[in-house]
Amino acid sequence: MRECLGIDLGNVIIDHVGFGTTPEFFRTGDYDVIPPVPEVFEALRQLHEKRFGDNMFVVYNATDIADQKIISWLEAHDFFNRTGISRHQVRRTLNGRNKWSVCELYKATHFVDDRLEVLSHLVGKVENLYLFRPQAQEVEQYRDFLPHVTQMETWLEILQAMTT
Repeated sequence: MRECLGIDLGNVIIDHVGFGTTPEFFRTGDYDVIPPVPEVFEALRQLHEKRFGDNMFVVYNATDIADQKIISWLEAHDFFNRTGISRHQVRRTLNGRNKWSVCELYKATHFVDDRLEVLSHLVGKVENLYLFRPQAQEVEQYRDFLPHVTQMETWLEILQAMTT
């Protein structure tokens, strides 16, 4: 069976929480200075080389303005060269937190997101769900879905879980 890894962008690749991105900063600041989540580029590169190959995609929900900033961020951080993920494997969705349509398109078998609400839409549809550095309040709200996900705090943990 062909395996496919899907990855959310915000707080999984781009470290908004660690940086302290605010709505004001988003409107007026230099989005490109927001750092990546620690170890994300190396982990994605290794997952590309050791397990998933070109069967990896990134999905995010964004407005037109946010979309431009995100593409700029990906280019400024040399994301495509550093991870091996193709530009064609980065998809914007307008479906809010329901990313099932993109997961279905790529036939995802694994998905990483920081929001349990997003993962709740994928329960029973994507076999392996990983909750990455979640926000406690959101987890409490969607706690009924916790038995269906594996919680991870670092990209090194995800890499180890997916390559051993």
